[in-house]
Amino acid sequence: MNHLKIKKMKKFLFLIAFVGIVLLGNAQKAVKIWETPAILEVPESVLFDDSVIYVSNVKGSPAEKDSNGYISRLTPNGDIIAQHWVTGLHAPKGMAVYGNLLYVADVDRVAVIDRKQGIIVQFIEIPGSKFLNDVTASNQGVVAVSDMIDNTIYLIRNNRFELLVKDSVLQQVNGLYWENENLFAGIANVIYKVDVTTKILQKLIEGTGEIDGLERFTANKFIISDWTGKVQVVSTDSAPVEVLNLAAEKYNAADIDYCIKTKTLFIPTFFGNSLAAYRIE
Repeated sequence: MNHLKIKKMKKFLFLIAFVGIVLLGNAQKAVKIWETPAILEVPESVLFDDSVIYVSNVKGSPAEKDSNGYISRLTPNGDIIAQHWVTGLHAPKGMAVYGNLLYVADVDRVAVIDRKQGIIVQFIEIPGSKFLNDVTASNQGVVAVSDMIDNTIYLIRNNRFELLVKDSVLQQVNGLYWENENLFAGIANVIYKVDVTTKILQKLIEGTGEIDGLERFTANKFIISDWTGKVQVVSTDSAPVEVLNLAAEKYNAADIDYCIKTKTLFIPTFFGNSLAAYRIE
């Protein structure tokens, strides 16, 4: 091997080593902390709020209006305080908290729950909606709700609903995340940034795969779940990084939540009938 070939080989090996270091530096690892017993009943969404965890239980078909659904209340360590904390729902899914109120998507309505009393104080019906799925709230208490089947996002202000946007590009719109003045929406393979004032949709991140849960991970990254069992970290400037895949365990990864402070990921396993917590390292 001549001198020129040796130099080229060294450059090639250096490049491989450098790429490997970069990839290793970007890698994320999920370590399970705890998992509840499999006594929940089709848990679809989880919401962590300071000292309490809320879990929505479909208990039946996700589209059935059967009044079997309920909300569970747990400690941050996964101990079940009250499995049937609030009952009388159909097929509850996404949740959001604003002040003392918990908002829950429930097929074609949004349940409003008093968190201190643990009672439903109101149902906000959304006529014409087909499959309300995720819920998020702004700092001002405006609530956004996605309709996955109808490619629609609604807003709720002062206990009244209004259409924000309905567009064919919002195919299978599911996970929502509201941050300051920005609303983000996860659809099939794309995260959109939605201007609530102008109603303009801007593609933010592509190549994500299916999106169920959508949460902030770091300042410029999101953590997303795919119902089939995959959890990824995605951003505008790098390829998706898979941090967990539960498909081999035949677990789903429905509407997740993530605590940035403790780096804890909460996963409702849907047909696995449990809630699992992982630390992202």
